[in-house]
Amino acid sequence: MGPFRVLWSGVADPELREGRLADVRGAFAVLVTSAVEVAPGEELRLELRDADDTPVSVGLAFVRSVEEQGLHVEILSFGIDVELLDAAGRPARKPVKPPPIPKQAPKPPPQPIPEPLDLDVLEQELEPLVEPLAVQRTGVIIGIDLGTTNTCASYVVDGRPKIIPGRTGTNTIPSMITFDPDGTFHIGQRAADRQVLYPLRTVYGSKRLIGRTYRAELASELQSHFAYPLAEAEGQRFGARIDDRVISMDTIAARVLDEVRGSAEAHLGQPVDAAIITVPAYFTEVQREAVRRAAAQAKLAVYRIVNEPTAAAVAYGHKQRDRARIAVWDFGGGTFDFSIVDVSDGQLEVLATGGDNFVGGSDFDDQLAGHLLSEFRRLEGIDFEPDPQQIARLREAAEHAKKMLSVEAEHLVSIPELTRTPRRDLEIEITREGFDALTRSLVERTVAIATGVMRAAGVSPTEIDDVLLVGGTTRIPAVQQSVADLFGRRPSKRINPDEAVAIGAALLAEEIGGGTAPALVDIIPMSVGRGVHGRVFEPIVKRYARVPSSEELVLDADLLGSVYVPLFQGESSDVAQNEYLCSVIVEDRSLWDGGRVVLRLSFDEHCVMTIDALDARTRRPLPVKLDRSRPVQDVLRDLGGFEGEVVEAWHPPPSPLGKVLGKLFKLFGRG
Repeated sequence: MGPFRVLWSGVADPELREGRLADVRGAFAVLVTSAVEVAPGEELRLELRDADDTPVSVGLAFVRSVEEQGLHVEILSFGIDVELLDAAGRPARKPVKPPPIPKQAPKPPPQPIPEPLDLDVLEQELEPLVEPLAVQRTGVIIGIDLGTTNTCASYVVDGRPKIIPGRTGTNTIPSMITFDPDGTFHIGQRAADRQVLYPLRTVYGSKRLIGRTYRAELASELQSHFAYPLAEAEGQRFGARIDDRVISMDTIAARVLDEVRGSAEAHLGQPVDAAIITVPAYFTEVQREAVRRAAAQAKLAVYRIVNEPTAAAVAYGHKQRDRARIAVWDFGGGTFDFSIVDVSDGQLEVLATGGDNFVGGSDFDDQLAGHLLSEFRRLEGIDFEPDPQQIARLREAAEHAKKMLSVEAEHLVSIPELTRTPRRDLEIEITREGFDALTRSLVERTVAIATGVMRAAGVSPTEIDDVLLVGGTTRIPAVQQSVADLFGRRPSKRINPDEAVAIGAALLAEEIGGGTAPALVDIIPMSVGRGVHGRVFEPIVKRYARVPSSEELVLDADLLGSVYVPLFQGESSDVAQNEYLCSVIVEDRSLWDGGRVVLRLSFDEHCVMTIDALDARTRRPLPVKLDRSRPVQDVLRDLGGFEGEVVEAWHPPPSPLGKVLGKLFKLFGRG
């Protein structure tokens, strides 16, 4: 903070105290100060003064935790008026008022502390969200559909949503990055253009793994879906191995979001510093946190994380006044979500949702690419093991054929000189019927998910008034036919499937800026609970609970006055099949000698989870520590072997090219 000093006070206690800000990372910092009675969750008033003790700026901070080194805070607002800066960029001698809060704007949900980027070259270009906490947020708030294969952004002007084009003029930006051997990197369409040239150096599909806990057996299971080697990044996260570096999926998402922000600023001609970002309905809490962290690295304040089907329903219902019960069939490039939503007179209420983060259009591509490889071997009579570039060409041709078969009954796939020794061209005719047979299991998986969601919600297909198709994969005729067969009606095509989610997010963003959007009542998509002995999952907050929601659990402290609770999210009775969130640790001297703790899990109206603890006897707040540093294998080992009923979990069908990729990784020492 240079020559600046910080004075702070509690909102309820006006007494000013001296402090200093340290370890500033984005909108997060440590407020170093003398020991005072401050609890997590409290708001503080901050006052920034220069060396002459002249007030420069004031703002608010949210206390995330209390540690020995000080108060870990999130800066909610800390503005400085540009008119108060002299020619040298130093604060002028004039106090400023706090930055205005947008009308009807909810307080942004707490965001995780952003971590440093993995690659030095990326780290040099991405600046912190707030440095040195003297930037007032005055830019445009946009809606972003962060997709597995493509990302789309939108904004509202004069009450009408508009799509923000990328730098190349297209309405979507490919969600990928290519790293050249010389260290430079390319994002979006520039990366897509280099994918065939550098298949092992092009990272795509990061959304499928962002925020997920890395486990070797899971990485082995999922590797066939990725042409680049998966590896463990810092913090037990998934990453991509490029040469001798491991790049976290958080970093990849941050770069894609930064590209979107830059494109939006170039198109709008003004700063863009905040967004509403959509995620699959079946994203866990840690995955949602990872998206917030990536956005913070991209200098975007996240006002809200919204489920993709919910955003699509907003786009559908923002002018809907008649009561209707709709089903949202959201089938994108990498994920599938199904939601049931009631729309009535400007209000949307989500009844139930479900999904799978490993069923999407890219899986259709892989199934067809594997078939092309098998047919090429058979027709040419050669034992052909493709290299990475040849695999990339097969996938590229398969994706093009998939799109053409949505409008043609048959398509000739042609790849000149697929092999050079001997020189052979690939020319194989694919019929729509043959393509449907290759990908039938993927379509059936989505139907099974939708049927299960309706059964859990107690809703029959005949009670659905309209079915909304969202995502590019819904253009496949077999997908449309399966929807029609399930509901007994043709699905709606009233909105663009590629743009609906981004438009819905933009409409919600406009509401923050003082516009109008449908009132939204959301639900918790997956249960959150604890793991107990026998590796059994005990739900605390059950799925489909309406938000805001809060549940309490009373626990006995051990002899040392501590409580340890490993938290998971999912629906399997075996915690190993669910996603590990963190371990909750509560320690306090007052719990010695038979103390009891009330652990409370709360979800606000934005579906943001908070955890706090109380002394069961006095209801006094207790300090809570959330530990994600311990290896998940150790957490599971402590819970013992699974003692419940074994239910075989569904696994995505492996890519037919997976075995070939596995051989290549071992050959190149990348496995």
